[in-house]
Formats: sequence, C-alpha cells, structure tokens
Amino acid sequence: MYYDSLEQEVVDLHYLTRENARRLVINSVKKSHSRKILCVKFITGRGNHINSTGERGVLYEKFPSWMRDSEIKYLVQDYEIYDGYYLVYLNSSNKGACANKSCALLSFLVLLLLVVLVVIFILYISDISYNLLSSSLGDYLDYYKITYSNTNN
Repeated sequence: MYYDSLEQEVVDLHYLTRENARRLVINSVKKSHSRKILCVKFITGRGNHINSTGERGVLYEKFPSWMRDSEIKYLVQDYEIYDGYYLVYLNSSNKGACANKSCALLSFLVLLLLVVLVVIFILYISDISYNLLSSSLGDYLDYYKITYSNTNN
C-alpha cells in the first residue's frame, strides 16, 4: 500500500489469494475513510496470468462484490473499472456511520435518556396532582371540622 498523491491511496492486490485480497480491500477502505482519503486505487491485474487453480482474472471479477460487503458498503460512494485496476471513491461524510456498533449504542443511550426524562416528568405531574388533591381534601376536612364543631356547640 502506498500513496499516489495526497488524495489517493494505491493498493496492489497482485499475487494475493482471493480471501487475502478481499480482507485487504475491506481494511484499506476502512483505513482510508478514517484518514479522510477520498479515492483508493486497487490494482487487481487484468487476468493475463493463470493462478494456481487454473483461473484467470479472479480478483478483477470478484472486486465489485467486495464493494457491496456490509462492512464497507456505507463508506463507498462509487467505483470505476479500468484496465487492470479499480478506482474507489469514498464518502466524504460520515453518512451511514450508524451501521457501526458505537452509533447503535449511542442511539440506545439517547432513547434510554428520553424514557427516563418522560418517567421523571410523569412522576412530577402526578406529585403535583397528588398535592393538589391532598390540599383540596385537607381544605374540605378543615371546613367539615369547623362546620361540625359549630353545629355541635
């Protein structure tokens, strides 16, 4: 992996197995996005050489499916196919970042805080209602005591 310019990273996938190349692509996209690099050039080769299983162009053909991987699809804005390489354009914003666990945890905590605030509000309102009811009942009993004692005297 090396930098072609300040905005573009270059990753050479030659001589890697399909799985190692896929892992490197996913990790490179994540790393580049976190570094705010907006374009990554992945060199897959054109498939001129036969691999150990007798296949040609395996990485070049599989690459588009890797862009749809759930770990990185929200980071990838688009990609272009060239002769032997791909240019991958990454999202410049963190849109879609809620796909990660920390954002889900933050959303849960905000929801929990909202529930706690609603419960506190309900308790506060019910306490006010209880106090009003208690004071009204107390006033009624005081009036009854005064009226009752005046009628018995």
